[in-house]
Amino acid sequence: MAQRSQRMHGLEFGGPSPPPDLDDQMSPLDDEAENEFAQDAEEFARGLDSLSLVRRSPAEKRAEIFKLVDSYYQYAANKVHALRKSRGQLSRTGLRRSYDASSQDSMDLDDADNSPGSPGSAEIVKKWELEAQTWDLLRRLLPLRYPNKTSLKPTRHDVTRFQSCSELWDEFLQGDTIAQERKAVLECLQTSADESRIDIDDLVRDYQQRAERGDIIAYGWLHTRSAIKMQKNLNGWSGALDPNASDVVQKLRNGSNPLVTQLDPDVATRQIRKLQPQDEYFERAIWLGCYELLRRGRSIAEIRDWCVERTEVWRAVSMSAMPLSKDESEGRFNCDPLSMLLWRRTCFALARQGGTDDFERAVYGVLSGDIPSVEKICEDWDDFVFAHYNALLRTQFDAYLMKRSPPDSTATITQSFPAFNAIQFHGDADSVGERLVKSLETNAKTSAEAKTPMKTLQAAILSNSLDQYTYELGLALGNLANKDSVSALIPRFGSPDQDIDNTKFVQPTDHSGLRVLVHVYLILSSLEELQSGMHKELSEHLKVQENVVSAYVTTLRLTGLTDMMPLYCRQMQGDRAFFTLSRNVTGVTDPHERDILLRLMEKLDMDIAEFVQFQPRSLLQQHPLPDEQQPPFGRFTVFSNEPPTLKYGRPLKPDFLGEPPENLNDVDEHLIQSLEWFLLVDGLWHEFFHYGTAIYKRFLKQFNFHAARALSERVRCAEVFKRKAALINDDDEDASWFDEVRASAAAGSLLEEHGIGPEEVAAAQNYFEMECLIRALDSMETVASSELLAQDPTEQVGREFWSNVGREVRRIKSFMRPILNNWLMESIEEDEDFTYLRDAYLPETIIGYVSVLHFAGTTLTRDNLLECMELASVIAKKDSDVAAVIMKAGRMKELVEGFANCSKALAISSNDKKGAGGISSKKMMREHGWTRELWSVKK
Repeated sequence: MAQRSQRMHGLEFGGPSPPPDLDDQMSPLDDEAENEFAQDAEEFARGLDSLSLVRRSPAEKRAEIFKLVDSYYQYAANKVHALRKSRGQLSRTGLRRSYDASSQDSMDLDDADNSPGSPGSAEIVKKWELEAQTWDLLRRLLPLRYPNKTSLKPTRHDVTRFQSCSELWDEFLQGDTIAQERKAVLECLQTSADESRIDIDDLVRDYQQRAERGDIIAYGWLHTRSAIKMQKNLNGWSGALDPNASDVVQKLRNGSNPLVTQLDPDVATRQIRKLQPQDEYFERAIWLGCYELLRRGRSIAEIRDWCVERTEVWRAVSMSAMPLSKDESEGRFNCDPLSMLLWRRTCFALARQGGTDDFERAVYGVLSGDIPSVEKICEDWDDFVFAHYNALLRTQFDAYLMKRSPPDSTATITQSFPAFNAIQFHGDADSVGERLVKSLETNAKTSAEAKTPMKTLQAAILSNSLDQYTYELGLALGNLANKDSVSALIPRFGSPDQDIDNTKFVQPTDHSGLRVLVHVYLILSSLEELQSGMHKELSEHLKVQENVVSAYVTTLRLTGLTDMMPLYCRQMQGDRAFFTLSRNVTGVTDPHERDILLRLMEKLDMDIAEFVQFQPRSLLQQHPLPDEQQPPFGRFTVFSNEPPTLKYGRPLKPDFLGEPPENLNDVDEHLIQSLEWFLLVDGLWHEFFHYGTAIYKRFLKQFNFHAARALSERVRCAEVFKRKAALINDDDEDASWFDEVRASAAAGSLLEEHGIGPEEVAAAQNYFEMECLIRALDSMETVASSELLAQDPTEQVGREFWSNVGREVRRIKSFMRPILNNWLMESIEEDEDFTYLRDAYLPETIIGYVSVLHFAGTTLTRDNLLECMELASVIAKKDSDVAAVIMKAGRMKELVEGFANCSKALAISSNDKKGAGGISSKKMMREHGWTRELWSVKK
């Protein structure tokens, strides 16, 4: 983009990819190709970024868009030149053309490609040539199709005897946008041919060599002249020979064919006689050169110089009236209109009835606007389009001249001399381009090429059907993305059996092709908006087209160009912009890199607050939980099947949360990531805890402990307070910090400096409480594993082991305090899910907590046993909320048995044992009024 302090296209996508989408079809490139694509993509993104920052009038913005298209063309053209230079070719890369196939006398050319470079490099050059040609077409046509509304229309002058065809040509073009488009297409095809085809002198060299005249390229038909001269000397003939004389017919021959008797240009046609074979090759070389000069749009000066060099200036004269050069400033046709009309018809007669060679007839076919005579020597898609557009334009101008000339004069010409009417040949003028490109799909010479992705795109440009083209491309991408699995990023639209030929469109693996297409689509969309003055309505048609943008954003992710993704997502309408971006940033896990993306989004006027809220909202909507849920009781257990013991109590099950997976489920991972993004955006306190609570509920309702544990580790409540309210808590393992914040907020001491009042604390409470549950369970699981190790006689456990156990027990005690005190009973909105979670987790967790205290009391300090007895009194209180849940679950007997086991352990424990804090058990028992017989269970 404009100025990037840091590039991110080297990001490591360590996290899981988004759901299938295009990943299967769009595999990353190799290093060299990826670097090249990155360079191209960044250049194009920089241009698009500069356009997005423009705050100007519609006319100025339109000019900026056209300037952008020009820059894309120049970039592609420079690529072509650089690639040619690297291949050792300073000018042309085109293969020799198999014109010999069009020869009626089967004079073959060697069509081998003698240029250096591997086939792969030639393919790359060809790819960039096609891209340059595509941008050239657009830069010529778009200003004509999207003109400035305030531009003045040219005024038409009355025809006078002082107006030349050149002046009338200018007026004709200025007043006819269709003619302007056709002229622009011709100039593009001429420029492309001039750039890509091999040099004309090289092209005709084989014919020149077969003419057996060494390096002599001038002086006409040397071999025929020599044959005539030799027969004159042998037979004593003088003067012009009579072609009908019997001795001339008998002696002046080319094998079985009679030779011409004179050397004027049309003698072969007039006398219906042959030249010497060498001169036929020479003649063909000349006409091939003339055709290529016209096909490449060379100026009349260049045509004249080429013919003069070969002493064939008369051919230049015959083409000089209206060659339609791509640069007409060097030479203008200054004849009068009637002469132009007559000249065109004369050329048409030669194209259809004269000449001895297909190239000669094609030259006059080009000059007269004929199609059949030119099509005979057409080799590829470009040639055919050139033939038709040339004919259409010349027919249009011919009709214009007829209107601007005296009727009596034009009537005489048209009645006496016919001309080919390309407009009548094609029929409906509004659909000429569409019908032409469709016909090329069925033409044997062009069918394969016409169905290639880039030619399909160019066909849409010519027929002015880019809107429909991008729609069908979106359908094709949707078909491909959903071929093996359902894609959320590139959805399928329409019926599965719709008639779309996917092979005609750019494939997802063609990253460069997608780059071209997405910029064509975005440029066209920008121009449409400028012209209509409003954004497109978010219809299904538009959604299908936006598949192109979404596919390219996926390409950017796969190639590591993550920092460019916001620019393209911004071009999409509605929620899809954030949807596409959010699903493609799941691999960006570094907070600094995420922050860079958010800053880029801000520069693009994207609402980052809405973006971070959209992520969890859309994920929860896209992946809802089933409506039916299992009864809460008995869904999970922390206990093993072993019977309780006096020393350790009821044993906990090691790894009762389950074996940790290597990676979380994609949806779970993305939900957690969505909360991590919240930490990078200021504010959104209530929004964060709204979605955070919903995600915790989702995990706990599914008993998805690994996801819940990951959330508790990666997005802790204390960290949210630190990031969003600058409240720093030194020890978040002591859950009392939340009560302290609550008390301070209630007193109003945090509102001014930190922006936290009772409402903010209430919003965070349920999130904090569920975090405490999963952290308590996590530590319980660790204690369960430690209990198993402690009972294993083969394990050597020392001071550090028991120190770690003590640390985990302290954590459990801390996290259990909120769980034992109205856990999930105080919420901003009444929520039945909280009742479900209380039923599902409180009984098992509290009974498990009793076992933890029992184990800790017999292995660490008996104070834990005393705390277990205190827990019994807490549960037994009238205002306790947990007793009712335990009774509801039918677990009170288990709880009482746990307390009884703990009491027995306390009864036999040593009186000399000290607690961790140095307070004796006797003193604690006195303070609480306990006796050792308090928890005895009598039969």
